[in-house]
Amino acid sequence: MIAFRDFTSAHGTDGMDSAIVAANDWLVRTGIRPLNVETIRKHGRGTLDFNPADRGLRVWYEVAVAPVA
Repeated sequence: MIAFRDFTSAHGTDGMDSAIVAANDWLVRTGIRPLNVETIRKHGRGTLDFNPADRGLRVWYEVAVAPVA
């Protein structure tokens, strides 16, 4: 089974640093090997606002599932 976990960046001057640190800490603690990592972007609501901002990371990983008897 495939799952994901999001790590959002803190508002302020750290940019994506806090999301990267949090994701790395979680991966080390859990021993999970990611399948893929994506950047989560936030787009403005207005039609003229095309300046996306990096909001965080999404880590995709595989979850072991017990076989069904």
